[in-house]
Amino acid sequence: VVRFLKAGDKVKITIMFRGREQSRPELGLRLLNKLAEDVGEIGFVESSPKQDGRNMLMVLAPLRKRAAGDRPAEATEVETED
Repeated sequence: VVRFLKAGDKVKITIMFRGREQSRPELGLRLLNKLAEDVGEIGFVESSPKQDGRNMLMVLAPLRKRAAGDRPAEATEVETED
């Protein structure tokens, strides 16, 4: 998740509940909220956790998305002549 967010990509997290797990969706919600806290410095919750049948979904997006023409900071320094 961290690698994708640092690359400027969105991340869709899906938890699939099986059998008796379906009776405890609060555990999945707690897990997704913990993940959102852990990556809070590099991303934010674009779509809050939602139950969709057997699945619980959440979408995370990076805080700053790099444009296609952006280069790393070291490469963008320009020398000026006086």
